[in-house]
Amino acid sequence: MHAALGGQIAAMPLSFDVEDDHLAKMTPPEPSLRQSLLRDYRHVSGPISSGSVYRDIRAAWPYYEENYRQPLAHLLKEGRIVELGSGPGGLLAWLRHKGFSAIQGIDASQGQVDFANAHLGAGTVQFGDAVAFLRDHPRTYDLVIAKALLEHLPKDALLPLVHAMAGSLRENGIALIDVPNMDWVAASHERYLDLTHEVGFTRESLATLLRLAFDECEIAGSRIAQPTGSQRALRPLLLWLWTRALYILGEGANDTLFASRSLIAVARRPRRD
Repeated sequence: MHAALGGQIAAMPLSFDVEDDHLAKMTPPEPSLRQSLLRDYRHVSGPISSGSVYRDIRAAWPYYEENYRQPLAHLLKEGRIVELGSGPGGLLAWLRHKGFSAIQGIDASQGQVDFANAHLGAGTVQFGDAVAFLRDHPRTYDLVIAKALLEHLPKDALLPLVHAMAGSLRENGIALIDVPNMDWVAASHERYLDLTHEVGFTRESLATLLRLAFDECEIAGSRIAQPTGSQRALRPLLLWLWTRALYILGEGANDTLFASRSLIAVARRPRRD
């Protein structure tokens, strides 16, 4: 009797395991934090990092005018342009306003895609993975833009992206990359205000990454768009004082772009190996 009971008891966990496994297969897995944030980016993280753009898609145009006009000066109006991680579509709208017609975007958040296309026209921005999209369009674009994108990617996803960017460019095409500057005086806030941020860059680390896929790379700090009178009058003095303070403290600030919130890179001569 004890042996029979023992056999029954030993068999019971097996039946439970089979039932639990069946229930697990019936229950869809809970989305990861990253999946949830991307799905709801328009309503969760977006208003925190760039809320003004959702209220007015033209809100960032002065920034683009101040910082992107010169890198794009020699680009033909009929040149093909794609923006990776195009978000609400403000940059694409500015490019169209400047006369560029062959524009498109790709974004991994369906909410962002829907919002952008409501302003730009259906099909302007596609939902999908940027690397897969670029690999399907080799040597196609005159300009590939990644603004506020690289900081959202895990580190091991960065090299495939920049290689895909290089591979999607025509011979004289350029890549324009804009990321938060981790040398900025408020860089820690910029790094952690958005929960989807995965990595941060200084001028040196961004150059290291881009030179793995491009033979030429120029990186500069962003400039303030439409500075106020007090900014024009007092900012140079305050920056000088801050530089001297860092020097006195022994921080070696002579070659640090602490005054620029963003880094803007222009990469040329994509590698074909």
